[in-house]
Amino acid sequence: MAGFNQILFTSRLSLKSHPWLADHVVLGSPVLPASALVELAIHAGDLIGHPALDELNLQVPLVLPEEGNIQIQVRAGTPDDTGRHCLCLYSRPDDFDAPWTMHAEGWYLTEEPEVASSLTWDENAPGRTTEIQLPDSLQADAGRYGLHPVLLQAALPVRPANPAGGTIPVPADWYGVRLHATGATAVKARVTEIDADSISLQLADAAGDLVVSVESVVFRDMPTEQFRAAVGGDSTGRESLFHVDWTPAGSLPEPAEPSAWAVLDPDGTGGDPGHPRYPDPAAVAAALASGTRIDTVLVPWTPAEPGVDQAAATGTATRKILALVREWLADERLEGTRLAVVTSGAVATVDGEDVTDLPGAAVWGLLRSAQSEAPDRIAVIDTGTDTDASPERLAALAALVSSGEPQAALRDGTVLLPRLRRVPVTDTPAGRAPDWKAGGTVLVTGGTGTLGAEFARYLVAEHGASRLVLLSRTGDRAEHVQLILDDLRGIGAHVTVVAGDAGDRGTLAQVLAAIPAEHPLTAVVHTAGVLDNGLIPSLTDERLDGVLRAKADAAWHLHDLTRDLKLDAFVLFSSTVGVLGGPGQANYAAANAFLDGLAAHRRAHGLAATSIAWGLWQLGGINADLSEGDLNRFARDGFRPIARVEGLSLFDRATADGRAALVATPVGVSAVRAQPRIPALLTELAALPGRRVAQSGGLANGPAVDRAAGLTARLADLSEVERDQLLLTLVLTDVAAVLGRSDAESIAPERAFQDLGFDSLTAVDLRNRIGTATGVKLPATLVFDHPTPAALVAYLRDCLVPQAPDPGQALLDELDQVERKLAAVSKDDADRSAVSARLRALLSQIEGTDGTAEAAEPEADASDAIESASVDELFSLIDNQLGR
Repeated sequence: MAGFNQILFTSRLSLKSHPWLADHVVLGSPVLPASALVELAIHAGDLIGHPALDELNLQVPLVLPEEGNIQIQVRAGTPDDTGRHCLCLYSRPDDFDAPWTMHAEGWYLTEEPEVASSLTWDENAPGRTTEIQLPDSLQADAGRYGLHPVLLQAALPVRPANPAGGTIPVPADWYGVRLHATGATAVKARVTEIDADSISLQLADAAGDLVVSVESVVFRDMPTEQFRAAVGGDSTGRESLFHVDWTPAGSLPEPAEPSAWAVLDPDGTGGDPGHPRYPDPAAVAAALASGTRIDTVLVPWTPAEPGVDQAAATGTATRKILALVREWLADERLEGTRLAVVTSGAVATVDGEDVTDLPGAAVWGLLRSAQSEAPDRIAVIDTGTDTDASPERLAALAALVSSGEPQAALRDGTVLLPRLRRVPVTDTPAGRAPDWKAGGTVLVTGGTGTLGAEFARYLVAEHGASRLVLLSRTGDRAEHVQLILDDLRGIGAHVTVVAGDAGDRGTLAQVLAAIPAEHPLTAVVHTAGVLDNGLIPSLTDERLDGVLRAKADAAWHLHDLTRDLKLDAFVLFSSTVGVLGGPGQANYAAANAFLDGLAAHRRAHGLAATSIAWGLWQLGGINADLSEGDLNRFARDGFRPIARVEGLSLFDRATADGRAALVATPVGVSAVRAQPRIPALLTELAALPGRRVAQSGGLANGPAVDRAAGLTARLADLSEVERDQLLLTLVLTDVAAVLGRSDAESIAPERAFQDLGFDSLTAVDLRNRIGTATGVKLPATLVFDHPTPAALVAYLRDCLVPQAPDPGQALLDELDQVERKLAAVSKDDADRSAVSARLRALLSQIEGTDGTAEAAEPEADASDAIESASVDELFSLIDNQLGR
């Protein structure tokens, strides 16, 4: 560590990475044995040149999570006043912002190697000797350790526990520990009792040579509460529950110049002539190509008619917006123009506000994902009344668009911006927790899936639910369904498994009608859902409809068929994708945003409803196929998977909170702050405590813009070789980040992106990261057009450091412009004669008076002469020079 005489060692531990740790259990919790702490300390000492431990003192037991990882750090090297070098061992849950706990502290001996070599095994020494062998399953790993902790732990005597007294004796203090040989798989161990609380210990190999010697191990009582099971995160979910807070924007920066607006009007309804209307994106692109300035194109979104089938209307609306966005993003001519979709009543900005346009809520979800795929191309704004382009509304929209905010709402003349905020933990929740013991029936859709089955068991075991209907498409044919039934019935539940599609209204009506009147339906938990991921260009109507059917259609049918029942709970399992967006998941985002809107709609009408937007689960579920690289990317963005115990706690908090829609996911604020582009929704969460978020240049992503400008300035001062090296470092760093790798320097610049493991999703991620870093608008096909890091560097260099134009080519380009302008010259002979005379005079200047090229004026002067030429002169020049 720079500035300190220390070395820091870091790692992660879990029951999955080290299964043998599950065998060391104290009061039902897996605990890292003291022998493992000793082994870590010895290993660190070897690397700093101090192989022997003077002492090691255990402070707090390291209780391992049943699921997920725990981070560990060993810091070694700083000498104390006596010259001994210290070490400290820390751990924390695998969460970016979790606090560290120090578990052990110690010091190394400074003796010479001859001291250790003088110690020997004495067959006649007093003490109890036993022979110990490493289990066959662990022998292959013996070489990875100085001494496998299982061998050392097995040599320790067992002290009787006293749980009733509130303490557990552990081998807490180690003195004079020396490792003499490595890789042992079998040893003979001698334990010599020093007093009631301490022993000395020696381990020797088959030849009688010492493997380990310990001058003394002291057992110390530790409180039983320190052995409470960990979960690899926040077991109570204290820091992992959020809500979307619509915050007044205050004064937004005025646009530098009045915005040029247009309106997309596919129905040809006409309107204000001051704002041109176009039927489709192609017409907008054509207008731009002809020289018309258009900064923003407004899309007034028509809300669904009241009383119509909201499931069908949602399908229609999302197919329409998908087609529009797909066409808009595919046209490179539109890259400099922002699409602003204006909805009405599609989001609830305060508790109790109704979402009157549920299909519009799904449109918001789809657009959030589109924004993730194409930053700065799309804005979405909701109004509480209508979507007309009134002057007041346009002024507010202009300020929003220039601010760079991707989402906003207008209410009573106030601009509101969505920001994610933590839900504080209180002793008295704002709402009322559902009564799951009401004696009625609980319907769980997706009930045989991973999450459905987990929560079905939780409701029975922890909340006293007694009757369940588990609805799934596979029913009793589902994998492991018999285990699920045996488990639930074994804890006293009456369970019925039904095969059926919750997205089919008729099927769902039959399921509800079959629930007996003496045990009426009292709660719904909708966990069903499917994934069909794909970027916007690849999404089809069929792929959109399939995802909507399982999640949104089913939710609407559940609502519509039960709205007259007095339900105690109506819980919808939504997703963070519907709130935050996510590349490649526009269909899933639309479906889940519909659920959030439906919960607000039900609450506004006095009906029970809670929509929980879950992040990733460690349990898997529909995200079980995610690769390690996928999980690393989520972690890089600040999102850790939810541990089982943590998720159950979050469920209880969310259903008792009183808000209609909540977000349940562990967020690593440090990782969010490290992102090159912080999502607007997370800016308040990522802000340092006590500091406001500053506006930079009027842009929501001002810091990113500043970094891009700084890069351009740096490149201008570098040589060509230095420029390429800087850009290559930037590209390889982002490539490694996208792929979840930490070895950017080992990536070959000439290796194809496809061979590195890139797909369409990671290609878009890389495009967005490099676009943010450089400030260059890059095409979605970037890695396919430039298939290696080296090729991409060359392209970026040309974009960021354009070469000086060739003077001759510049002159020819100007002649091309002149030729196009001549088409507008009048057919009148006088006009043509004037142009011809001017062009001939100009030609005389270019060729010289004697008509030779040697007498020609410099090309720069010729360029000036062309600009001042008459129409006749231009015609003559074209006739003579261009052969017309």
